[in-house]
Formats: sequence, C-alpha cells, structure tokens
Amino acid sequence: MQWLIFSKAERERLHPLNVALFLVAMLSVPFFLTTHLTVLLIFHLLFFIGIREWTVFRYLLLPLLYVGLMYAPLLVGASIDAYGIWMTGLTVAVFVTSSQLVFTLVRLEQMGPLFRVLPRLTRLTGMVLAIVPSLLRTWPEVKMSHPKQSLEVKLERIALYHLLPIDAVPSRLQRMTRRDVLKGLLIGGAFYGLTTSFALGAAFLLPLLLIFSKGGLRDAYYHYRRNRLA
Repeated sequence: MQWLIFSKAERERLHPLNVALFLVAMLSVPFFLTTHLTVLLIFHLLFFIGIREWTVFRYLLLPLLYVGLMYAPLLVGASIDAYGIWMTGLTVAVFVTSSQLVFTLVRLEQMGPLFRVLPRLTRLTGMVLAIVPSLLRTWPEVKMSHPKQSLEVKLERIALYHLLPIDAVPSRLQRMTRRDVLKGLLIGGAFYGLTTSFALGAAFLLPLLLIFSKGGLRDAYYHYRRNRLA
C-alpha cells in the first residue's frame, strides 16, 4: 500500500471541498448502483489485493455474518426472501469497500478548514466541532501505534490526545485553483453519472480519478523500479 501514500505536497493539492465531494460520492455508490454490485465488489477487492491492503477483508465479515444469520431459518424449513437478503448483504459489502477506498485514497482531515465556515453558536458547539477533525487526525495514528490493543484502549488514547479548541484546529479555507475546479467537476460529473444508466462506469471511474490526478501511476512505477533494482 506504500505507493498509494503519496507525497505530502501531492496530497495537499486536493481541495477540502473536493475531499468532501469525493467522500459523499463514494459513500453513495452502493445506494445509487442497484445492479452490477457484484462486479463492483470484485473490482474493489482486486484493487485492495493489488495494493496488499488486507484490513478490508476483516470488515467484510460483518455483511457475511448478516447473510449467514438471515439464511439460518432455511435449516428448519422456513421461508425467507433469499434474494432480498443477498442484495442487502451485497449493498453493505460495497459500502464497506467504498468507505475503505476513501480512507486509502484521501486524508479526511483535509476537510478541517470546512469547519471554519460553520456557525459557532456556542463555545460548546465549537469544541464539539473541533473534535471531528481531531479524531480524523488521531485515529490513524492510534491504530498504527497501538495495533494490538483493544478498541476501548484506542478510544481512550484518542481521548487523551489533543482535543483542540475550534480556533486552533482548522486552517483557513484555501482558494480554489483551476486544477481544483477541474477535479471538482470531474468528481461531480462521476457523481452525477451514478444517477444515469452509466452508473457502473461512474462507480469504476470515481476512485480512478484520484489515482490519476494524484500521480498514483507515477508512484507505482517508481515503486516497481525500486523493487526490481533491489
């Protein structure tokens, strides 16, 4: 997965609005795409296998468990909606893989500046809003530094980490450049494509847009060259 961890300068070029748009678009994929979910799931899994990111398979145990439990009445001869259960499990599985693609391709903490434009009704509201980007920043750090600890310990570590006041968390929202506008239009166009008859193609295109625009193929080539020379 290392070749997908782009250089900081490359990642910072993604505007916070584009990060938010990409997040909403990717999480909407399983709900707009009512057919060919199996094809999309296979594509996502092949992508994760290609980058050697195995964590997603652990999360897929949840929809598998759901399907297994819902099919259990068949053992006693009961009648169930087998197709409906399968489609629900498939939708949840695609939602899981889509969300993991978001965490792999973008840094959600880049949306921090968006919180500056929200109304600060009270100091409590401001501090609650401050927790959101802080959690997005500290959760990956806690997962890496405490990989074998329980979820309770990880959450405790996050609570002990920096929960900053709202003025200290987000920087100012940067101006959108021509490149940012182009990326936003491409992501928005693919998002709109989910509502058309080209929904499957748009679902394939969404993650590829970020890989192409953030130099993923270039980094993959250098990664291949380094391994070959080694």
